Amino acid sequence: MAKTSFWRDEILGELLELGQSTAKKSVQQVGKTFSPLKILEGALGYDSNNSLPEKKNNQELKKTNNTPLNLEKLQQKYYEQDKQKEEFLRQRLFQLVKRGDEEVLQREKQKEEERKRMEFYQGEEKKRKEERKRQEASLEAPRGKIRRSIFSPKKVAQRQQAEIKPAAGKQ
Repeated sequence: MAKTSFWRDEILGELLELGQSTAKKSVQQVGKTFSPLKILEGALGYDSNNSLPEKKNNQELKKTNNTPLNLEKLQQKYYEQDKQKEEFLRQRLFQLVKRGDEEVLQREKQKEEERKRMEFYQGEEKKRKEERKRQEASLEAPRGKIRRSIFSPKKVAQRQQAEIKPAAGKQ
């Protein structure tokens, strides 16, 4: 049991030290980032140091592991990406318009073919109807004897032209 209490005391001691140092550092960081005095100086344009900030040496730059941003290079990169996107979208739009034109032309062609087909069909139907009418006109149905009533006066026979049947020769 002595070993477990030793480890617990050591761990608790380390946690206590870590908590105290973290509390001190956080208070210092808050003081650095949020200082009402600095905000007031910034609003008035007054610099408390009245001197230019010193340049950091190479070791400090390496320690921070930051490199200065090259804004011109970034702008150029984004400009080129925008140009590529613009060209891609332009090509896509051209393809959509071209495809749309082709579809319109194809629809017009189909409508024209359908119209021609309907005209041809109607012409053929008209010819068939005329042929039927001619055949029906040439082939009148025989009427037979006209029935008369015994109470009616005698009717005069109707005068008709002689029937002519086309191709009604000997069969």
